Amino acid sequence: MTILSRRRAHFFRAAALLWVSHVIGVDTFRCQRLRRTAAARSSAEPPNLYASGARTTQLSLKNGGDEARCREAEGSVFGSSLLFAGTAVGAGMIALPSETYETGFIPSIVGLSLCCAFTYCTSIFALEACWLASKQQSLDSTSPGFLVISKLALGGVGEAVTALLFWLLLTAIVSAYISEGGIIVTQMATNLDLDSGVASLLFASCFAVLAIFETSYSDFFNRFFVLGLAGSFLALVGVGLPEVGLSNLTMNQNWSSVYPSVISIGILSFGAQNVVPSILGYLGNDPVKSKRAIIGGCLIPLCLYCLWEGVILGMVDSSTATVVSGMNVDDVLRQAGGPVVGDLLELFSLSAIGSSMTGASLSLVDFVEDALRELQQNDKGTRFRLRTVAIILALLPPCAIALGFKDVFLVALEEAGLLGGVSLYGIIPALCILSLRRTFKEEMPGRIGGGNTSLVAIVAVSTLLISPEVVMLLRKL
Repeated sequence: MTILSRRRAHFFRAAALLWVSHVIGVDTFRCQRLRRTAAARSSAEPPNLYASGARTTQLSLKNGGDEARCREAEGSVFGSSLLFAGTAVGAGMIALPSETYETGFIPSIVGLSLCCAFTYCTSIFALEACWLASKQQSLDSTSPGFLVISKLALGGVGEAVTALLFWLLLTAIVSAYISEGGIIVTQMATNLDLDSGVASLLFASCFAVLAIFETSYSDFFNRFFVLGLAGSFLALVGVGLPEVGLSNLTMNQNWSSVYPSVISIGILSFGAQNVVPSILGYLGNDPVKSKRAIIGGCLIPLCLYCLWEGVILGMVDSSTATVVSGMNVDDVLRQAGGPVVGDLLELFSLSAIGSSMTGASLSLVDFVEDALRELQQNDKGTRFRLRTVAIILALLPPCAIALGFKDVFLVALEEAGLLGGVSLYGIIPALCILSLRRTFKEEMPGRIGGGNTSLVAIVAVSTLLISPEVVMLLRKL
């Protein structure tokens, strides 16, 4: 295996643990910006900066008349399901077979199904937390985001912890993509003999420029990334299908390794709870429709992952496994499809990184801009100046990490990614509901049964999942 192959495989594993934020519904960005414009027109006071966002940790403002047009354009259950599913699916999908090969196909599918169920439960709890908070605040046309929910239910400390987790996860995502984006730019521009650090800065600068302008520019470029992602994935599946052997799918049956290997990567590969507030807002604060959208959004990634697992693991027999050290997906596909597979994998990598970086960088910049506006409510400066400062503050730390500590950082992400994700979307919403139910007695239609017992159970399960990560981190301190 070449150094670049190992680097790519390592990146894919890290990406799977980074909660990839690639979204199919790219028109979501336009609705977010419409919310800001409407908010600025509707009130002279600084609007609520903690309303829900549609991608990663996007925090939108109070909405005005344009919000209705956003919901009309994107307020379908099917579109919301695609939004949820697209948030979960990303570059990390390529690494799934490598991580689950030792476990085997059938145990892996069972493990992924359990992860899908966990994501569904935590998403419904996040939905209930958003719905209860919106009812308490008398918000009929929009839903609050995680920060305002945490502040309402858990106070200032809960809000600070939630904000810190959001920032860490976003910074981790952007840092990894800047690092890997520089590698890809270096490979594409071999005639220029670019240093990888310079290439990483160029890669980040492109998205910084996009973040300055209206979101329609990001929409335009993101459509090409999404098209390349879908086309290359279908082509890779087409290459592998003729080589699948059913007997290979039952070759390994290592049920004892379902946890932690499959469960850890599976939970983060399904993670899309961050868009639940947006889905609830898009669907007019209708929890029943939102629940249906979440069900569809969970099942779509499950089907894609099962297909990818079946194709790759079905191509690997005992002799192939010996040849391809570590069951590297690149090598397995190259044996079946030849050199063209390398081009398809490069296209998939570039498309997945580009699409994810578009959303992640834009969300991080908007997150910082909203925080700056909240801190400087009387600032008389122009939006361009505020936006420029937000871009510098948002992208400078990821660039520094990508350039100075990229190898150490990616390893740390593999160990700490689950800790942040499960804490943010498994534990915090459940704790918020426990608090909100005491002050608001109306029950959300379609909520998970079991009362507070189910909430305690999900907190317990989440705690068990992150406990090994905590132990590993403490041992390294």
